[in-house]
Amino acid sequence: MKKNFDLFFDELCRKYYEKVLKYIYFSIKDETSARDITQEVFLIVYEKSSCILSHPNIGGFIFQTAKNLVKKHKRELYNKLITEINNDNISYIADNTYDILDTIDKKINEFDFISDIIDMLTEDKKKLYIMYYIKNKTMEEIAKELGISYSAVRMRYVRLRKEIKALVQEFAEENFY
Repeated sequence: MKKNFDLFFDELCRKYYEKVLKYIYFSIKDETSARDITQEVFLIVYEKSSCILSHPNIGGFIFQTAKNLVKKHKRELYNKLITEINNDNISYIADNTYDILDTIDKKINEFDFISDIIDMLTEDKKKLYIMYYIKNKTMEEIAKELGISYSAVRMRYVRLRKEIKALVQEFAEENFY
């Protein structure tokens, strides 16, 4: 059985590896990380061999796994950036760093305004935001914790994104136009 899956897995790699790599690279614009994430996608596929063999849409499973890992990667980068900003932990990696920082200082740093936007949300929406974006919980975990259905969490998330988008637009118009 394992030998048959190994042959099947080899065929999946030939068919999907380059496509997944391109998708991930396009999403994160970092070749090294894209290659690492692609390897992780196929490791998950291999580890879930029993599910894969009976899955109705293997390509969809592979790309959904890639999408989830890209989201995870972006959340980790965001959390790292926020931590560095909060700790004023700026590392200088080149001689022209001061020129770069001066240029950046002249632009608006949206991270300075995240807390203002989040403070405009109701407590329930703040809780959902923190659970999903900061604590990296899945919608299934959130549904279980809140004692509501997955589809209810999904709908709340969609509404939250729309509200945040509207608040950002309103905030930008009030403060920058």
